[in-house]
Amino acid sequence: MPFHRPALGLSLAALALAGILTGAAQAATTDRKPAPTAQTAPAPAPAGAAEPAEAAPAAKVTGFRSARFGMTGDEVTKAITKDFKIEGKDIRRETNATERTTSLIVKVDDLQTGAGPAVVAYILGHSTQKLFQVNILWGGAVNPKVDPNALVGAANALRNYFVGQGYRQEGMLLNAPVGDGSQVVVFRGTDGQGRMSLLTLAVPPKPSDDTPALPPSLQLSYIEKPNEPDVFKIEKGF
Repeated sequence: MPFHRPALGLSLAALALAGILTGAAQAATTDRKPAPTAQTAPAPAPAGAAEPAEAAPAAKVTGFRSARFGMTGDEVTKAITKDFKIEGKDIRRETNATERTTSLIVKVDDLQTGAGPAVVAYILGHSTQKLFQVNILWGGAVNPKVDPNALVGAANALRNYFVGQGYRQEGMLLNAPVGDGSQVVVFRGTDGQGRMSLLTLAVPPKPSDDTPALPPSLQLSYIEKPNEPDVFKIEKGF
């Protein structure tokens, strides 16, 4: 299952496909068991949280705040300045040499209460130069002094919010560990058009007894076409 995923670093334009959900996709689509208990593991979803309320309208993943999928770079810039009162000079522009996409990147100090500063990357596609994905990153890659418990609390709060927003039950994942468990899909859900919200928590393992573990990072992505990202690909038969 191809996904457009940034590396957990400050350069959110350093994007890679087929990342975090390669392992998670192999789990049962109804898997809602919590990850193994640890200080930096998400808590189990509260009773009843896995099913959205009957009155909740169907989820619609259209972008992030005022930025909508299909917007041009200029339109996204205007949306950013409107949402965060950020001047154009504070929006960093990066290109990805491999996937030939362009990212508009901003830092926001208090996007989610308790999570600390965040970096938001608005990704414009290779062929269309229009918005097709938004990545939001909190934690060690942005703030080395992040409080792990506060970050996990923010992950739990976001998960609980998403499960009540009317996402499709088919394919939904909650607290699904990936690989060795150092990464967890805290929430994965799609709307009726297949657009996805994906929340992942990365808890780097402790390298050794004498080396402290790196702080965790939390990433939220809104993805227009999870299986067809607008990135450069070499055609078959090259």
